[in-house]
Amino acid sequence: MLKIYRNGQDAMLVEEAVIRPNSLVMMINPTGEEINQITRDFSLPEKFFLDSLDKDERPRLERDEHGYLIVLNIPVKSPNSALQNEAPYITLPLGIIHTENNIFLVSKEPHPILMDLIAGEYGAFQTTMRTRVTLLLFKAVAKHYDDHLGFINDEAGKLQQKLRASYHNRELFSLINLNKSLVFFSTSLSALAILYRQIMQGRTLKIHDDERRLLNDILVDIEQSAEVAEMRRESLSNLMDAYAAIVHNNLNTVLKTLTAIAIVMIIPTMIGSIFSMNVALPQEENPVSTVVIGSVMVGVSLLLLLVLYVKKYIRL
Repeated sequence: MLKIYRNGQDAMLVEEAVIRPNSLVMMINPTGEEINQITRDFSLPEKFFLDSLDKDERPRLERDEHGYLIVLNIPVKSPNSALQNEAPYITLPLGIIHTENNIFLVSKEPHPILMDLIAGEYGAFQTTMRTRVTLLLFKAVAKHYDDHLGFINDEAGKLQQKLRASYHNRELFSLINLNKSLVFFSTSLSALAILYRQIMQGRTLKIHDDERRLLNDILVDIEQSAEVAEMRRESLSNLMDAYAAIVHNNLNTVLKTLTAIAIVMIIPTMIGSIFSMNVALPQEENPVSTVVIGSVMVGVSLLLLLVLYVKKYIRL
């Protein structure tokens, strides 16, 4: 899908049918024909577009005589998050291609960041202001990382509550998958920080003082998010170690309880078995003997329960 935006006479963004100078071109999962047309019309290398659509591409900057490519990684919810061994959150690349008169945004999947950018959620801009559009995207990406780290923290908190009485592996797999997401985030954030420092040098983008201050603020946010991601990744690793101990402890508690119940039941069972044998026993014809034997069985059971409760083998 290819959409072309340009500022109209009232400075509002309007969608156009053809690419003219000072246009913002959004390419969502473009077809091979669309890529060939753009590369032919603007003398751009096809590699710029293929790299932007490669889900394993890391943040970086690449130059060409007719333009340059900036690759960002955007956090998104995984479409396979419901599967047991899939990370709930992953990162996808977003390519920002600058030419002499236009800017191209290339993505494999539609993302709210792009729609919010067009709607002016991150700040006003003109399509002639290619550097500002790029910085606004940097700002949006930093905000989305912060939001997704919050989502991961909330999910980890819910899992911690379930760990208190868990005997299954489901929570363990959930923690492992959350940790995978944090690995994706940590790797991407570190690469973004390096990319932003490179851009701040001003060798690729012409950055004015106010834009440099904005980029510096974004860099601080990215570095803070990277530290938070690493901290939460370590915390989740410790939590998974604690989970193994908790499951083992819970299993021991169940086994102790079952063993205590078996002991309580064995003694009355033995007494009942002795007096139910087909042999002559004293006072077997006396009806009172049944009451006495039953009382002894109940008394022994209660005594055993009391002893096991005091020894903390059973908890009511």
